[in-house]
Amino acid sequence: MQQLDACLRQSAACGDVPGVVVCVAHRGEVVWHEAYGAAAWVPDRRAMRRETLFDIASLTKVMATTPLVLGAHRDGVLQLDDPLRRFYPTVPGDVGAVTVRQLLSHSGGFADWLPLYIKLGANGTGRQRRQQAAALILGEPLAYRPGQASVYSDLGFIVLGDILETCYAQPLDLLFEQRVARPLGLNQVAYRPLGAPESDGDPSGFAATERCDWRGRVLSGEVHDANAWAMGGVAAHAGLFATAAGVWEFAHAMLEAAAKRRDWLPPALLRQSWLRQAVPLGTTRALGWDTPTPGRSSAGSFFSANAVGHLGFTGCSLWIDLERQVSVVLCTNRVHPSRRADGISRLRPRVHDLVMHALGVAAT
Repeated sequence: MQQLDACLRQSAACGDVPGVVVCVAHRGEVVWHEAYGAAAWVPDRRAMRRETLFDIASLTKVMATTPLVLGAHRDGVLQLDDPLRRFYPTVPGDVGAVTVRQLLSHSGGFADWLPLYIKLGANGTGRQRRQQAAALILGEPLAYRPGQASVYSDLGFIVLGDILETCYAQPLDLLFEQRVARPLGLNQVAYRPLGAPESDGDPSGFAATERCDWRGRVLSGEVHDANAWAMGGVAAHAGLFATAAGVWEFAHAMLEAAAKRRDWLPPALLRQSWLRQAVPLGTTRALGWDTPTPGRSSAGSFFSANAVGHLGFTGCSLWIDLERQVSVVLCTNRVHPSRRADGISRLRPRVHDLVMHALGVAAT
């Protein structure tokens, strides 16, 4: 891993990203886990550590919401091909026909994003604001005909979160704790609800994200995503915090369950969720997960077609090559102190290529 080590040291030194923690596993064993650079540059410099906690942003979609939806399918609470009209009888016909599967695979017709935080304000509980957010989304016209395109959408996942909270009559953070974190033994992955006692305290253990103008501070230990913040810090599309090792522990436990070596979700259902969807034509999306885009994947050039992964806006990613049994967790604070830096787009494929070369599995 010497070339990987040199690459990450150089990337942190030259400012491609302020800091990095990488966790690489092969055949179920961690083979490289190191920290580089700074967890924060401003207001004071803090060194990155392997134990640093990251706002993992959209990794929440595959580490919380997707397994919760799969669990609800297993429990008979919902079915993957249920239409939204089952849960929202009064929505318009075209919106009502959108299925849970389409929301998971980002083909449900919803736009990518809306500035919900502007309309939500700060009144009511987090759960009430998540309900309001879902209502706002369902009141918008669809951006395209469901099933005809694939448009990565936070909005579809926010609706999924509302469905889960309604079906189970429990908040999303508690559902995650009870149905994902606790069964899998994840001690380093959790939501941080705004105002909750467990969310107070010293922010120095967290990788800083952006200097937020409208919040008037550099964010550290506080969710970066504005819509998730407006929903009380707990959302289906963003909100989880984790160490790089915690992300790997999730991936490892999930793979163990799929291999029938751990009791959690049904192995066949997990494996089904990793399959690239047939509709719409040409999509790279599985259920919640993405798969490599030939020639331009953030997973680089050597991950097999039998791989799944996901990115987070704040600079974190997880890629798993199911065929070659390689998992790579790359956690950075690339939006600190500003989201304008673009070094992560070059760093991600380079890191994954170096890992595959180092492990001797870089066959094209």
